[in-house]
Amino acid sequence: MKITEESALQIYDLAREVYEGRLSRKKAVEFAVKNQIMGKGSAQDYIQNYRYIMDGFVYKRTMNLKGTRVYLEKIYSDFGTQKLRQALEVVASHVEYYNALGYGKQVQTKDLVDAISEKYQIDFQGISYPDEIDGDVLTEGAKKQITINAYERNPKARSQCIEHYGNSCYICSFNFHENYGDLGTGYIHVHHEVDLAYIGEAYIIDPVKDLKPVCPNCHAMLHKTKPAISVDKLKAMWLTLNRT
Repeated sequence: MKITEESALQIYDLAREVYEGRLSRKKAVEFAVKNQIMGKGSAQDYIQNYRYIMDGFVYKRTMNLKGTRVYLEKIYSDFGTQKLRQALEVVASHVEYYNALGYGKQVQTKDLVDAISEKYQIDFQGISYPDEIDGDVLTEGAKKQITINAYERNPKARSQCIEHYGNSCYICSFNFHENYGDLGTGYIHVHHEVDLAYIGEAYIIDPVKDLKPVCPNCHAMLHKTKPAISVDKLKAMWLTLNRT
């Protein structure tokens, strides 16, 4: 069943009712199927994605371009700038998650995020995955002015790092999918061995040598000192303290 702008608007209203506790998810899906708004699987995905977007979690089930546009525009009209900023962050993070799977690139969705952020003059950094830098060379550290200097992160470098090391923490081996199921699929921080704030200029990055996947706890411990502790040193500390 083709998902149109009208069906996306209808499922948005149902998803909001479910999220706000005025309708059960089961009843909402049944209504969507009975009234030919969406098929069962799509209705379930769109309703769940709404919850993830509103709560600030990265969703894994893809929505089409019309549906994504409807969600972003409706969230802005219903909840304002702050909630739209969060929604843009979630959608941008979903794009990076999907692109890293190797099934293709969500170029149009990324363009939609950029267009809406420009339309409403909203600047955002993304939840889990960094802003994209155009070009094939893996360059990091380019400064951009917001209110303070922020260092852009290259998602291609992140993807190549995870492709090499996997999604488990390099230090303690914690895996979010194994512990949280689908909610944790693909989630991991990526640590830069060379602190970008100390470089202050663009440089060519080696995704295997310079980056390591780490869980948030280990990431926090790496940055307990300035400059950060080396990954191998912290891993040795962890192994020493956690031997059984």
